[in-house]
Order: sequence, then C-alpha cells, then structure tokens
Amino acid sequence: MMKYLMLNCKEATFLVSKKEEGKLSFFEKIKLQMHLYFCKFCKMFEQQTNFIGHNAGQSHLHEHSTLSDATKEKIIRFLNENETLN
Repeated sequence: MMKYLMLNCKEATFLVSKKEEGKLSFFEKIKLQMHLYFCKFCKMFEQQTNFIGHNAGQSHLHEHSTLSDATKEKIIRFLNENETLN
C-alpha cells in the first residue's frame, strides 16, 4: 500500500510543477502532500515555485518594452557577421 503512496523526489518535483498549472488529480494531491510532509527539500522547492509563479504573474515591467531600431540593426549585423561561425 505504501509503495503506491510514496513518491521519489523527481516525481514530487514534477507534481509540484504540474500543480502550478492546476492539473493534479485527487490521488496525485494526496501522494504529493505525503511526500512534502517528509521531504524538506521538495517542500522548499514547492515554496520557491509558488513564490516565482506568484511574482512572475504580477511583474509587467517589460511588457511593452521594445528595442530601438539602432539596436535591432546592431543585432542583425552581428548575427550576419557571425553566421559563418556555426
């Protein structure tokens, strides 16, 4: 019974990421909560993921930023000059 409920850390971090999208089944939620109860590292990963997700959704500092035409020209010139390196 316990082998069906216990996750390894790789599986737990996958479910933490999946949880951010709101796509966990009831059974996945239970398994994740059990793992997080025992594993402080995955719990920390969950907290960091929640923090990043929450703050990324609120940050619109560069939403309307664009490059100047001069900067675009420099980038294009640089790419064209270094195209033969690849």
